[in-house]
Amino acid sequence: MSIFFIKLKNKRDNILLQSILGTYSHLMWVRTEVPKQMIVKIITTPDLFHESKMVLNQLKDEIEFDYIDDPFL
Repeated sequence: MSIFFIKLKNKRDNILLQSILGTYSHLMWVRTEVPKQMIVKIITTPDLFHESKMVLNQLKDEIEFDYIDDPFL
């Protein structure tokens, strides 16, 4: 599995993010990993890594977030 962690800048964007990415369930699965810090885990398969990253990068025009390293390391 390929995993992205992102940190949302605005707590209210979590619902919007979940709604939008829910329409891409064929590419990725989304889970709020650390709710208090607004860290979201996005899981995809290795063969869909680039497509998933492309969707996330396009989404940055709508929702402010940063890619982060694994928050549990």
